[in-house]
Amino acid sequence: MKNGFFTTPLQNRSPNPEDLDVYREQLDAFRRKFGREMGPDDPFFFDPDISTPQFRSPCDAARAIDLLAELMAQASVEPSAIYAFKRTNGIFPTSAGLRLDELAEWNAAIREYNDQLARVRRRQ
Repeated sequence: MKNGFFTTPLQNRSPNPEDLDVYREQLDAFRRKFGREMGPDDPFFFDPDISTPQFRSPCDAARAIDLLAELMAQASVEPSAIYAFKRTNGIFPTSAGLRLDELAEWNAAIREYNDQLARVRRRQ
C-alpha cells in the first residue's frame, strides 16, 4: 500500500520489525543487560542504568526520538516526515488525527524542511 509518508513502500523488504537494525540492536541490548528476551510488557526504550527493566526517564526522551527516527528511516519513511517528527519532538500524524496546535507545528516543520531543501537545490 502506498502511503504519503513512505518513499517506497516496503515492497522488497519484510515489514517485520526484527528486520530493522535499530530494533534488533535494542533487543540485543536488552538481552545483554537482563539476560533474557524482551517480553510484551517490557519497555522498548529501557533505562540501561537500572537493574530491572524500566522506562527511561523523561529527560532521555531525545534519545528515544532519535532511535525512532532511525527506525523510520530504515522503514523508508519520507525524510520530510522524519525531519518533522524530530523537529516537533515526536509529533506524528495518525488516523486519529492531531490537535490543531500539533498540526500547525507539524506543518511548520514540513515547510521548514522543504524550504531548506529548496535552498540546497538552488545552490547546486
